[in-house]
Amino acid sequence: MDDLLVVGTLHTLDPARPRAGAALIRDGRFLCVGEPAACAARAAPGARRLDLGGGSAVPGLVDAHGHVLGLARARREVRCEGAASAEACAARVAERARATPAGRWIRGRGWDQNRWPGGAFPDAAPLTRAAPDHPVVLFRVDGHACWVNGAALAAAGIGPATADPPGGRILRDAGQPTGVLIDAAMDLVVARLPRPGPAELEELLLAGLDELAGLGLTGVHDAGVEPDVLDAYRRLAGAGRLPLRVYAMIDGLAPRPALDAELARWRGTGALGGRLEVRAVKLFADGALGSRGAALLDDYADDPGNRGLLLTAPDELRARLDAVIRAGMQPAVHAIGDRAVREVLRAFRDAGPALRPLRPRVEHLQIVQPADLPLLAETGAVASMQPVHAASDAAWVAARLGEGTERLRGAYAWRSAAAAGAVLAFGSDFPIESPDPRAGLYAAEARRGPDGAPFQPQEAVSREAALRAFTSGAAWAGFAEGRRGTIREGMDADLTAFDADLLAVPAEALPDLRLAATIVGGRVVAGQSSLA
Repeated sequence: MDDLLVVGTLHTLDPARPRAGAALIRDGRFLCVGEPAACAARAAPGARRLDLGGGSAVPGLVDAHGHVLGLARARREVRCEGAASAEACAARVAERARATPAGRWIRGRGWDQNRWPGGAFPDAAPLTRAAPDHPVVLFRVDGHACWVNGAALAAAGIGPATADPPGGRILRDAGQPTGVLIDAAMDLVVARLPRPGPAELEELLLAGLDELAGLGLTGVHDAGVEPDVLDAYRRLAGAGRLPLRVYAMIDGLAPRPALDAELARWRGTGALGGRLEVRAVKLFADGALGSRGAALLDDYADDPGNRGLLLTAPDELRARLDAVIRAGMQPAVHAIGDRAVREVLRAFRDAGPALRPLRPRVEHLQIVQPADLPLLAETGAVASMQPVHAASDAAWVAARLGEGTERLRGAYAWRSAAAAGAVLAFGSDFPIESPDPRAGLYAAEARRGPDGAPFQPQEAVSREAALRAFTSGAAWAGFAEGRRGTIREGMDADLTAFDADLLAVPAEALPDLRLAATIVGGRVVAGQSSLA
């Protein structure tokens, strides 16, 4: 590969040299970081040059929690984001049904009843009227509930006598299923959905990764990947076709025999080359706050008697955690409600010293009691959090948790988690939220809800702290701190460049920064800048 000389303002995040004027890249790594003249003197004849002008470059941004296949599928399915009512979603389904052969499944996602008049869950009737000849499943924005029509209920065999599965709930009205399934109850329908074949999986993954590259991301931690998708990743990596670095987590929701088989299959593989690494397992403690499936210590303020769901019973969660530890893999546990967070952190503590070197992760950590924060440092847990969730949820989270309550003060507590000693690794949880890291950086600093009002601003973090969480924090969470996360000689040459100074522009300008280049291993994979 030819040398690449990047000239401009470089925020290195290296304490020994926080700012540089140039970097010379050779063979995928930084050969020289310093002043332009010094770097240019070491460049080979004919080296390519990227001049940032008034822009800046930072270590390559990484989304530490996303779902690549889900992102690609969401772009092709019925999109309910922004729909103002159940009827508006149904109208989009009707449009898709007119172009879809009868009997074929119609999928979609993105609805949020919290944004509809009255805030109530929908029922099957609007979807049945919209597509009477198609089974329809629409996943809620958080992916922890789905809304189906009559044909889908029939295809899944769901009726009045169908029992709620462990970790799930079938919403009912006078004993009849309404058409909304929470958490594990979704599996009754998901099991009936056709799976894409190997070639389609590869196509979808590449489409999702290309979109991420176009937003400035140089890597992603894909949170919960099923076996056929892992196989597709391995094929793409082996062929050198992955545009970004992928840190893939095994799907830990699988039945124990299947999970044990996956642990045996991937144990000890680690970095597979071709930008793929498999060394983590995604486990689940509870559901999501928006669908009232997050496990709380006390009742939901807006649903007395409901304390959410534990997707995995505590004893089973500990057994799965033990299996992951014995396999030498990193546990990454979804925990949103304060009860789930407590269960997970205590399980980490009780696992003993064998766990700490594996860098256990709490994914989301949305509601935490102050008394549980010290367990983050005690267990060495990574706080894998998503700032954009706070921006989206601010409009209704007080209704769920109770205005002025202690647990509301522990919501989306990034600053408190960092102060307690946890490494912050930021992501977006796309496609639930936008994968655009500029939105995440803005949300972390501004911490404003959809109406622009501040939401618990005491938990905001500085611009540089947010940048570190998207770079060096994500690198630590993925065991890559010796290779990535800073701009330093010898490190992998991953850069995200913008047309302005990322650390100098006002917070309000962050979402509109123009991407100049996404560079992975010295190769420009996206952006508007041209090389000289």
